[in-house]
Amino acid sequence: MIYSIALSLLLGFELSYYLLIVQTGIAAHYNSDLITLFPMFAGGVFGTWLGGASWGAIQNPIHKILIALSLQFGLSFLYPNYTFFTLALLGLAVGVMAPLGIYLFKAKQQKELLFALAIAYSVGTFLFTFDADARDDLAIFLSGVALTSAFVLRNYKVALDAKESSYPFVAYLPLMLWIFLDSNLFETLSRHENIDIWSNYTFTIIVFHLLGLVAAYFIKASKPKKHLFIALLFFGSYALSYLEASFMLAMLYPFTISYYNVVVFTVLSKEQSVAKLSFMMVFVGWIASGAGLALALSRLLH
Repeated sequence: MIYSIALSLLLGFELSYYLLIVQTGIAAHYNSDLITLFPMFAGGVFGTWLGGASWGAIQNPIHKILIALSLQFGLSFLYPNYTFFTLALLGLAVGVMAPLGIYLFKAKQQKELLFALAIAYSVGTFLFTFDADARDDLAIFLSGVALTSAFVLRNYKVALDAKESSYPFVAYLPLMLWIFLDSNLFETLSRHENIDIWSNYTFTIIVFHLLGLVAAYFIKASKPKKHLFIALLFFGSYALSYLEASFMLAMLYPFTISYYNVVVFTVLSKEQSVAKLSFMMVFVGWIASGAGLALALSRLLH
């Protein structure tokens, strides 16, 4: 029981850290300048690869996580003023966490996963409008909770025999597409002058995030049907964004994010090899989201 709670808190608060500190906090502080933020991106890619590499005598994923989170916790005291070097180190710490945080979960631990995502989306949405430059205490708190949860899990063993067979590379392509579309739409909406769903419909967004998680848990469907449903959800979200239908977008888009992320995390958690999971996370977690961000900025800046 204690391990289940700690797992959910670890992933939930680390995702909250990524959403509020890395994705929206630091990015907003540096005005989403891709050149300035490149060290963090490069560090993230290297860290994600490093998460699946051999660390000599340190092989336990939890021990690697404790080292990464300790580094992240220390760097949180510098928020939001980072140098080229410290941005790279922060990206490294977050990157190491990306595959290892997922690797701790077994594919059948859906309740723990849903609780973690519920934490991340509720906290992330509620604090989204908080001044990006004043999130220093928040960075320390979120990172501290994740570090404390990892310490509780220090003797936790990943049940490899309970993990299902891994997927071929082609099976990850739809996941990359969903993350690309999400990253592109999120950056577009966060800078759109006529659409401010996070300030005006905070609790609506939280409710529909939770409904998306519930739907993903209770509605059973084949993989093709799930991906078709996600495609329709994104089509509707983009259409509502184009029409500037803020209230309807505040319902559909959060539902879309929650639903597709359960699918993404479930597929990733089935990977038996942490090295392959790290390799795939470079594409799924960094390249796809970075491409979506770059496309959004290229349109917004012209």
